[in-house]
Amino acid sequence: MRRFSRKSRIALLLSLLLTGTAILGPQAYADEKTPDLSGVADASQMTTVEDVSEEGMVPVPAESLTEGDYPVDVESSSSMFRIEKAVLHVQDGSMEVALTMSGKSYLYVYPGSAEEAAAAEEGSLIPFTEDKEGMHCFTIPVEALDAPVPCAAFSKNKELWYARTLLFRADSLPMDAFREGFFTTAESLGLEDGDYEAAVALTGGSGKASVSSPAALTVKDGSCEALITWGSKNYDYMKVDGEKYLPVNSEGNSQFRIPVAYFDRPITVIADTVAMSEPHEITYHLTFDSAGLKPPGSPDGSLSLQYAEQFRVEDAGEGAMVLTLGEQEQFLLLRKDAAVPEEYAGLPVIQVPVSRVYLASSSVADLFLQLDALDCVRCTATAAENWEIPEVKAAVEEERILYAGKYSAPDYELLLEEDCDLVIENTMILHSPETREKLESLGFPVMLEYSSYEPHPLGRVEWIKLYGLLTGRLPEAEEFFQKQVEMLESTYQEESSGKTVAFFHLSANGGVVVRKQADYVTRMIELAGGVNAVTNLPGDENALSTVTIQMESFFSQARDADVLVYNSTVAGEIGTMEEFLKLSPLLKEFKAVKEGNVWCTEQSMFQRSSAAAEMIADFHEILSDNPREDALRHLHRLP
Repeated sequence: MRRFSRKSRIALLLSLLLTGTAILGPQAYADEKTPDLSGVADASQMTTVEDVSEEGMVPVPAESLTEGDYPVDVESSSSMFRIEKAVLHVQDGSMEVALTMSGKSYLYVYPGSAEEAAAAEEGSLIPFTEDKEGMHCFTIPVEALDAPVPCAAFSKNKELWYARTLLFRADSLPMDAFREGFFTTAESLGLEDGDYEAAVALTGGSGKASVSSPAALTVKDGSCEALITWGSKNYDYMKVDGEKYLPVNSEGNSQFRIPVAYFDRPITVIADTVAMSEPHEITYHLTFDSAGLKPPGSPDGSLSLQYAEQFRVEDAGEGAMVLTLGEQEQFLLLRKDAAVPEEYAGLPVIQVPVSRVYLASSSVADLFLQLDALDCVRCTATAAENWEIPEVKAAVEEERILYAGKYSAPDYELLLEEDCDLVIENTMILHSPETREKLESLGFPVMLEYSSYEPHPLGRVEWIKLYGLLTGRLPEAEEFFQKQVEMLESTYQEESSGKTVAFFHLSANGGVVVRKQADYVTRMIELAGGVNAVTNLPGDENALSTVTIQMESFFSQARDADVLVYNSTVAGEIGTMEEFLKLSPLLKEFKAVKEGNVWCTEQSMFQRSSAAAEMIADFHEILSDNPREDALRHLHRLP
């Protein structure tokens, strides 16, 4: 990125002086010892790192903006790097941001990683200035808005460089800050007056809230407004650009009509929820997709989704739909009386509704059960003694569902004899490609379910819509899922309780198996208001949801955790504290053990894939000051 001219730097410094910012720096501390600038903080010395980026964000370079100074909202990856004010300066195709910090704890920043900062020449570091209140200020170069900006910060007290990531939000700028043609609007799209529908995505908040998609739009005289329907009835007003909007309905989930200034980029809105102990304003971002704009009621077999990201179903016309799983696996869902559309002739076909499924993925059975569709399952890869769901266990024992061997070595003859019309596998089959090839060579469509890759717990549950579609029970699936959304809303915990939770079990060789930060169990704890106590983990680059660490490492990170939750699903259920303490002599030194705050999961937790909202409610309960143990469904306290 090219440097600012001397003239523009002088102008910026004059601007800082006029706003009360003095040109001081680390030299003001000359009477103190010279700090050592070579140290770098490791993960154990840092607070929780937040992901400041959002999926679908498109970087906004300086070329997209008009020259000038603009207040800009900034998000920081660390709660310890608190920014009170940020002013964006755009000139000559470049950008700088003047940051006013909330205190005086940082002496330098550097536009790069902590390691790069520690190795850099002191002259390339950015020193602080002071404003009239004595707060430290920094001016840093920025290549693009809506894109993560690495920014190392040097702590005066710790004498260490800390890795930070900043994100400057383009949607916080006024509309006139953008060059003509930057936004996609109803006018630029040439939309005639009338009613439309468009897919809408919600981000921000705690991740619990949802809105219905597609949303109804109305265009009049080049302006557009949307009817937003929330996933609960607990919102009493919304704000857009400072304007307050009240609900347009008195019953059912909260609905609002709000302006849509543009499409394809996030629009910042504020919604006030009354679901918490006190009304609480929460900032969200709505993105309306212009690509799918259509008049309401247009023929469309696409499946509307709120949380799931690992599958989608799109209309293919004439009784056909295209199912996409993960990144690229596709199937043609075809009514049994419909012909294959010519453009999709190369896709494997699943005839719907299915009625004789080979269910190799045990986590799917619970979703079939909730749909009252167990009669559509003919074979399973899980033996009766390994089922923890009574209804499924009984069906296998009574041979209403037949055990067809392990997923990697099924009884092919039995599957052929039973005329199975679909095989549903989990991603473990990727380790046994020859099995999948054999099944496909025999004519079975083999569908992988990627629900374990869903970043949101309710994304996993939303797969019930796919199974409802496959079995002809989509209305039942949508009704069930909506109840889970409402249950999540009822346990709303927007602000963290601050209590730390260690979720773990011990392996046969004495290692401690913990969940990674991106795992869905960790996400459930966060949605319940807790904080994962174990964050300094190896192997974050792979797709596994767990990692095994040594007891000593677990002890150093989790000994002061407020709550311990032992995962009995893999390691076997623990009934008493005495049994628990036999697992390791170090456990008696944990704070949660001393305070009697140790809990255990029920054996069926992971087979109950429909129960994510219930699990979040259970975690929320045990994080309260006086947990109601009789309200728990999947956890129990160790006596």
